[in-house]
Amino acid sequence: MQKIVHTGYKILLLVGIMTTGGQGTKQHLIELGKDPPMGRGGWFWCFCCPFLPGSARKVFVVFIIFVGVSLLIYCSNPFRFATEYAHIPEQSRGSGSGYTPTETIYHDRIRFSGTQRRLPQVIIVGIRKCGTRALLEMLNLHPYIRKTGQEMHFFDDEETYAKGLEWYRKKMPYSFDDQLTVEKTPSYFISKEAPVRIRAMNESIRLLIIVREPTMRVVSDYTQISYSKHQRGIKVLPFKERVLLPDGEVNESYKAIYISKYAVHILRWLRMFSKDQIHIVDGDKLIEDPYTEMDKVQKFLNLPPRITPENFYFNETKGFYCMRNETFRKCLNDSKGRRHPDVNPEVVSRLRKFFAPLNDKFYELVGHNYSWPTS
Repeated sequence: MQKIVHTGYKILLLVGIMTTGGQGTKQHLIELGKDPPMGRGGWFWCFCCPFLPGSARKVFVVFIIFVGVSLLIYCSNPFRFATEYAHIPEQSRGSGSGYTPTETIYHDRIRFSGTQRRLPQVIIVGIRKCGTRALLEMLNLHPYIRKTGQEMHFFDDEETYAKGLEWYRKKMPYSFDDQLTVEKTPSYFISKEAPVRIRAMNESIRLLIIVREPTMRVVSDYTQISYSKHQRGIKVLPFKERVLLPDGEVNESYKAIYISKYAVHILRWLRMFSKDQIHIVDGDKLIEDPYTEMDKVQKFLNLPPRITPENFYFNETKGFYCMRNETFRKCLNDSKGRRHPDVNPEVVSRLRKFFAPLNDKFYELVGHNYSWPTS
């Protein structure tokens, strides 16, 4: 390192000689025969070169600025600025929060003229393990959508809610006047406080709820929790022992069962919001035919039809549909579509019989029959 510094020091001296037209040449030549001052403060003097004439220092400053700007452009991906300004959706996403580290900086720091952070006009309130992440990413294909990068848990967590709406607003992405800000927190659906609090924020807000056949949702929920526990070395009960009590009755205290009681939870939302403010996405059909379901969503949100069949393609390796537009292709990460454990058909039948009357009530409340299996 010291040798490199010595070499750089002498190069700067030569710059001084060349840029002064011979003025101070004698002093520079004397300095060329010396080592740079490496004592206390020597590094600073080496790089700042205070002994250089004014013109040489100007060249040095311009050089440093040039290097700095080059590094900034290299790291900032200027094409990203252009696509963002043109309302083109995000190009790539990481796991967890939904943003890569670099994108998090853009999301939090970069602001274009005419944009501001706004409280969400659309919230995906549930349902867990029904495809909320897929719904959000597919909706984000639309150029008039700006999504949050993480689940906020603002309306269902006392400590977070106490931080206030201004704190919540500042967590939203910058958006233009014609864009809709969308937040997603699936646990809102089963929260007793969330409907009241969301209405207090905006009584005309639009809500998205995605559902799946309740029994398969329980299996998916169990799969995710089991995988997480296995990763941490925690013992997991077999599926049958988790969902059924020793006497064969359904374990209604199991949270996964509780979440799948859609009729119980939807009532809270219908008490606070009219049906025309709530759109329910069929998660099973979203997997099989994403465009048809997403076209219904963009119509519900009164968006121009920018999401088209060409935005989706079937990935043979992953076994489900992925997304694309003019600038990127994206599949959900490997935690999505995880293989389910083998479940005894008798257990599945028992759960479906349990959910059948609840499902009928749900059909009645939302005005649509999903024809989920009853045995």
